[in-house]
Amino acid sequence: GSLDFLVYAGNPDGTEKWTYPLPDSITSSAAVGSDGTIYIGCADNNLYALNSDGSLKWKYPTGNYIFYSSPTFGIDGTIYIGSFDGVFYAINPNGTLKWTYQTGGPISSTAAVAKDGTIYFGSEDFNIYALNPDGTKKWIYPTSSFVDASPAIGDKGTIYVGSNDGYLYALKPDGTLGWSLNIGSAINSSPAVGVEGRIYFGADNGVFYGVNPNGAISWTYGTGLAIDSS
Repeated sequence: GSLDFLVYAGNPDGTEKWTYPLPDSITSSAAVGSDGTIYIGCADNNLYALNSDGSLKWKYPTGNYIFYSSPTFGIDGTIYIGSFDGVFYAINPNGTLKWTYQTGGPISSTAAVAKDGTIYFGSEDFNIYALNPDGTKKWIYPTSSFVDASPAIGDKGTIYVGSNDGYLYALKPDGTLGWSLNIGSAINSSPAVGVEGRIYFGADNGVFYGVNPNGAISWTYGTGLAIDSS
């Protein structure tokens, strides 16, 4: 998706396959289902489902724009996405609503889904959420600022997520804190976990971090400005 209001599909050789126009800006990343359906959020408040040929399959309205939250999938194919209305949506593959969960602030975080189906995401109400697959609350972990970054799940089930309060949090699956790392700068970059367990993320101080599974910084790499990309 692009700020020019178009969804682009490219062939493997880099040529254009098709484009699909939407009514507003697209900052949400696309996700592709097992059947080839493309799901993408838009600032016109809707989640769109496009067929692989670029035609519209369905759209689902939310109460505010879908900004950086991108679709992700449950173990049963349910589509999960957050909106700036503060609501986290679970939508069936046919475009009908399965359930919603209300948070206290806009949601820019993209959910991460554990092997047991638990759904993790952050909200601008300063909290990290864990929901059961049926949409009920499993636990909530408070931070001291916006959680716009998206969680990553380690091989032992540890949930890693950054907050604008300058901390990277390592949470156990039961919602208790394993450790936290204070880098003194807002973290909007979503972490990635390497095969050796090291956690990688960027921060608003322009530094890219490699952090060991015990929470110790392994190395840093400096750039010229803030790192929001994941």
